[in-house]
Amino acid sequence: MSSDPAIVLDFFKEHYAARLGSVDYQSLDLPEITNAYCLHSPLLKPGNGPRLLLQPETSNCVVVLTHGLSDCPFYVQAIANHFYRAGCHVVMPLLPAHGLVDPDEAMQDEQLDRKWRETIDHAVHTAGLLGNVISIGGFSTGGALSLNRILRDRSHINGGLFLFSAALSIGGLAEVAGRISFIQSITRITDGKLSGIGRDPYKYPVLPSFAGFELVQIINENKTLLEDKQLELPVFAAHSVHDATAELAGIISFMENYVEKGVTILVSAQVPHASLPLEKAVELNLQESLGPKLPPSANPMFDWMMAGAMRFYREEVRNEV
Repeated sequence: MSSDPAIVLDFFKEHYAARLGSVDYQSLDLPEITNAYCLHSPLLKPGNGPRLLLQPETSNCVVVLTHGLSDCPFYVQAIANHFYRAGCHVVMPLLPAHGLVDPDEAMQDEQLDRKWRETIDHAVHTAGLLGNVISIGGFSTGGALSLNRILRDRSHINGGLFLFSAALSIGGLAEVAGRISFIQSITRITDGKLSGIGRDPYKYPVLPSFAGFELVQIINENKTLLEDKQLELPVFAAHSVHDATAELAGIISFMENYVEKGVTILVSAQVPHASLPLEKAVELNLQESLGPKLPPSANPMFDWMMAGAMRFYREEVRNEV
């Protein structure tokens, strides 16, 4: 563990410099948060880079929060703010092939799921430089990758697992197709060129099918690794009952069958998948022609959801009465 922020910043930056070339830190102007950083590169869209929130005073508590498929750390920023106010350093990695101005080639990398795992591992190692009580979690694909890290390698993670609309099951043909390399190859051919720029500045305008199949690799690996296991660390899960992307049944089955100590919050206010982690609606750039014309709406139950998450964190991770 290092108390020198410069060492942490350099270590975090090194991973992305190897992937993106020239990278630099920019300060984020966030209310009530000091020492907030976002990495910038000419290859990245503005504000899409990996992020760090560092406590001004010594803290041994850290949380790693990972974004979803086709979006970027901006989508978990509102969640991160609550963990920061609870006294945590926050590490928000950027998954390979995400946040790019031109993602087409990177998103069709056959080793994408392996590279995602490596980025999660690096984020956990970064967290280890900041503190020794480390939690992990994320939104959608980020939740699936967080569970995957725990199942592959529990080292350093001794806090809790926090899942927000976690993609533990996406159901039906997709999960079967994800096992078939031929379908993945055809998808790479037929997807067409993927544009990184759309109306939502923090998300790709189209969800690439091939990347979805890479997510399926993670989901299927999680199911294999979960066999005959019980997770001993505390698990918090928040999920919308109206989620049409990540199946609610996957979360319910996971919490009932594999978790010793957990809480599930079900959001029932007509909240779609992409809106669950959002405290405010995303401001669209309507001058762009690609992507939805309506912004991802805010989760009207966001404050209630995060109050539950923070209560669980205080009681089950920090053991505060």
